[in-house]
Amino acid sequence: MSKTTTPETEEVVTEEQIAEKPEQKKSGASVKGAKSNKKDDQQTKKLLEEIEELKKKLDELNDLYQRMLAEYANYKRRTEQEKEQLSGFVKAETIKALLPALDNLGRAAEAPPGDEYKEGVVMTIRQLDELLKSLGLEAIDPTGQPFNPEIHHAVTREDAEGVEPDTVTEVYQKGYRLGGRILRPAMVKVAN
Repeated sequence: MSKTTTPETEEVVTEEQIAEKPEQKKSGASVKGAKSNKKDDQQTKKLLEEIEELKKKLDELNDLYQRMLAEYANYKRRTEQEKEQLSGFVKAETIKALLPALDNLGRAAEAPPGDEYKEGVVMTIRQLDELLKSLGLEAIDPTGQPFNPEIHHAVTREDAEGVEPDTVTEVYQKGYRLGGRILRPAMVKVAN
């Protein structure tokens, strides 16, 4: 093409140039678009990978949270059980320490009738018995029952007519139980 300054030529050149430029722009745009699409695909892929990674971390943290929650519930339950056991142990030891005094009061109550001192002792025994029962203490009175070494302590044995062998015939000292636990076995006489 020749470069002349006639309007017709300018128009043709200009039209050709215009016609060529959009094609160049289109092909350049398609190359840029392809590059842009690849970048977008890579970014999308990268974002999806990050999302998956974050989901995994979230799942791990949720799992950790659930385990810690369960562990805390178990800890709380264990602590309550230990607290109850300790409370029962303290109660048992306190009551155990009171038993000799209760025995002595019982002996004083066996004094001859009519003694005012005896009446006061009997009232004290009743109050103490009620208090100890309210704490869960049970007296073991095995008279006439078969001897059981888990709850009785045989002090003596004797021949007794009309009584089955290994039967408790007399109680020397009451035994006591607290919540199924023997605090003190009953001291007894057993038939041969």
